[in-house]
Amino acid sequence: MEQVSIQIPASLYCQIYVKHEEQTTNVIIETLKAYSGMSQSKTTAKSLRPGEGTITGRVWKIADQLKAENGVANRTLVVEACMAEGINMNTANTQFSNWSKENS
Repeated sequence: MEQVSIQIPASLYCQIYVKHEEQTTNVIIETLKAYSGMSQSKTTAKSLRPGEGTITGRVWKIADQLKAENGVANRTLVVEACMAEGINMNTANTQFSNWSKENS
C-alpha cells in the first residue's frame, strides 16, 4: 500500500495519544479505514485492566490468584480477600465486575 502524509493539529494528536498511547497510529489508520468503508478488522476494546501497583490493580491480581488456585474466582471470594487487605468493598465489587468481563 502506498502511503501519503497528512497533517492534523498537534492538539488533536495529543488528545488521541493520551487515550491510545503507543497504539495511536494504528487507531488513526483503523478509524480512517472504517470511515472510508475499507476496514476489514473489527475494533477491539481496550482492556480495562488497571496498572500494576494500584489498588484497583490489586483487585485484579487477587482475582487472578484465586482463579489460578481454585479454578474459579467468584465475587464473594474476591471481595472478602480484598476487604481483608483493606480494599474498599465498592472498589472490589466494581473491579471484580470489570475483571469478570475480560475473564469470562
